[in-house]
Amino acid sequence: MKRTMASAMEVTRRANFPLSGPLRLIAIAAATFIILTSSFDIFLVAQIGPNIRFCQIIAPVLILLAALRAARGVRLPLLGAIPVCLWLLFQFAFVPITGFWPKSLGYCFWLLLNIAIVYSFVYLFGDDGPALVWIVRCYAWSFAVIAVCGIIQFCLPLFGLATPLVTEWWIPGRLARVNGFSYEPSYFATYLLIGFVFAGSLRRARTKLMSPGALLSIYWLTLVGILLSSSRMGIVFVIAEIFVAQLTPWLFFLKDLGKLRIVWRHARALAPSLAVIGLLTIAIGAAAKELRDNPATMLMLLNGTGLSDTAAHSVVERESSFEDTLHVFAEHPAIGRSLGGVSFAIGQLHGEDLHSFEASKQFEGMNIFAEVLAASGVIGVVPFVCFLVVLIGRPLKLGNNVPPAYAALMCSLVRSLLFALAILQFNQNILRPYLWMHIAILATVYAAAQRHRLLRILSAGRRPIENSPTSMPLPDSLLP
Repeated sequence: MKRTMASAMEVTRRANFPLSGPLRLIAIAAATFIILTSSFDIFLVAQIGPNIRFCQIIAPVLILLAALRAARGVRLPLLGAIPVCLWLLFQFAFVPITGFWPKSLGYCFWLLLNIAIVYSFVYLFGDDGPALVWIVRCYAWSFAVIAVCGIIQFCLPLFGLATPLVTEWWIPGRLARVNGFSYEPSYFATYLLIGFVFAGSLRRARTKLMSPGALLSIYWLTLVGILLSSSRMGIVFVIAEIFVAQLTPWLFFLKDLGKLRIVWRHARALAPSLAVIGLLTIAIGAAAKELRDNPATMLMLLNGTGLSDTAAHSVVERESSFEDTLHVFAEHPAIGRSLGGVSFAIGQLHGEDLHSFEASKQFEGMNIFAEVLAASGVIGVVPFVCFLVVLIGRPLKLGNNVPPAYAALMCSLVRSLLFALAILQFNQNILRPYLWMHIAILATVYAAAQRHRLLRILSAGRRPIENSPTSMPLPDSLLP
């Protein structure tokens, strides 16, 4: 207990070095722009060999301000700092073993930048309640903003208007597969899925961080955006999230039955769940009937999957890339080929000697876990796995010892992170900026919650009082 009290006093002492007013506003503005542009792949991007995104261009501003706070002696809990830094060092150490080292080195610096952004958010907003409230709300609304852009992108060609940035069409010039600012529709759906799960989870937790109407708007806008993208994988995960969200009342009800009793409050809670499952079943059935009655539409939507004798290029490409990624690991199981070296190694499997960023894009790995395994080997993957365990486990554990406002927010962030990691098994790579943006928000909320816990221990004098019936409840605005 003395050690805990000392830690709380240290947190209090070292966190009293806020940025001046103008620098704080600059930090908030930079963080806002990074959040809003983290999904941009084809807009506000500088192509100088590797693609440099706008969020990466302005990130040094945030990093310098965080370094200023760190130089003043500020210390905040850094979630998963040790394992992720060990993984980064491992990637740097084995850059020379790849054939095209500039890409490997570039990926290492990209990973370094992502990690730096994560801990910049922690140092700048982890002990600033009002700023953290703004950041979290801005993060939630950013998904709705990008979804609206996608919806506009879908509507414009229906009225014969020019449509910017569309990369794929169902009917060229008329019916777009929405991709927003992303490379392709599946990337767009993957990004929006995070916001869909996040908003839905916060709404079910009845948090006062945002109004129910705001969360409902974000939930439906992201849902519409995913549907308009027509990403089949995105739609499958949306359905999975809706079904999983309805399991909680059933778990309580079945637990009561296991004790040979019925709690009517838990039994009544099944009604909304039954209604949602029923409506979803009806919708799926109606969609299946419509597609059965319109074979041309069905064949168009199934194109690329190999179902009903349609072309299977989408599935085949993913399977082939996944198998190639595992083959690279099998050839270098101990230390891997480094993150940027996976594409070079896959190119070699196909008889290609890659020496440019553009050429290497045709041979990227598939499935982020397989990619990390091929890049790091069985030795280097250990700190990465430890990082994920810490990233998921510690916030959930801390949620049992902090007020509901923090617990609900951390649980929602972890839940949406799990869905993001699941869908990323089917495309893209581990360095996606919006994935690390989500990690940054989670790490910042964790730091704020941990600091709150330590300060409550200090104020209690002898024992933690977070869950004491007589303790002052934390406002849902998250002010420490």
